[in-house]
Amino acid sequence: MAWRGEEPSLPRRLSPQRLGAIRRRLLDWYAEHEQPFPWREARNPYAALVAAVAAQQTQISRVLEIYERWMTAFPTIESLAASSDADALRVWDRAGYPRRALYLHRTAQIVCEEYGGALPTDRAALESLPGVGPFTAAIVLNFGHGIDAAAIDTNIVRVLGRVLFGSLQPALEVSAHDVRWATERLLPRGEAKRWNPALMDFGASVCGPKPSCAACPLATLCAAAPRFLGGEQASAVRAQGRFKGSQRELRGLIMSYLRTSDGPIDRDDLIAQAARMAHVKRSRVILAERSLISDGLIQLTPAGLSLGGGA
Repeated sequence: MAWRGEEPSLPRRLSPQRLGAIRRRLLDWYAEHEQPFPWREARNPYAALVAAVAAQQTQISRVLEIYERWMTAFPTIESLAASSDADALRVWDRAGYPRRALYLHRTAQIVCEEYGGALPTDRAALESLPGVGPFTAAIVLNFGHGIDAAAIDTNIVRVLGRVLFGSLQPALEVSAHDVRWATERLLPRGEAKRWNPALMDFGASVCGPKPSCAACPLATLCAAAPRFLGGEQASAVRAQGRFKGSQRELRGLIMSYLRTSDGPIDRDDLIAQAARMAHVKRSRVILAERSLISDGLIQLTPAGLSLGGGA
């Protein structure tokens, strides 16, 4: 779609010639380095949805494993909708951010109840579904429906923020407005299915946190390359806190016990076991338990703690 709104100022003019060269070089690079992920060629909106949700806050090297496990267990959106929260959480296993499994499950139920099992082709309708934001909606439209839509993820922000805005660390320095403008401006019409993964893969392998500017095909077109080649370095994005003894570890322990159990586990027994395993006080485990219940990931029943929220 055409950009509507104020255009940002750029350190280097984005002439038609430079715009065309950026597109051409990146797509040429992708032609040589394309990775044959199954959801990119399936033309299956459900497969694209699963892959996009799995890719949220997850390295692409792990996405394929999650995707294959999920699609084996739930090959269609109807089979997912007919399952339970607990089924979805067990299949998701230790992939991290387990609310994504619940989002997929609830989205499947809504799509089957309200859309006859077919994911919408309207972006606003897609973004109204649980866990579906602009990135996931774009991937469903691109790979599932063959519709152009600009995607934005960490890698895309990094590439376009450096090439166009000269930023070393675009995640901290380039506004969301300017990122949206860049993704819309550079998207070649009719090429979203190649363009979006080209940007994502390029950002993951060439223009990473420590870019390979000397070997980059976009270096002569990139506003940030002279800064990197001159010795400047990108400031670090805030690192995630220590895992050992954290609420993330305690939540993971509780989820692990429940995923591998055939039924509910006595609450007191589970809390005591997790406290011993993590070498923390019971009160810390109880906080983790409460947060999991609040998130709908586990539930307390008369028989004990179990996975899911009862769906």
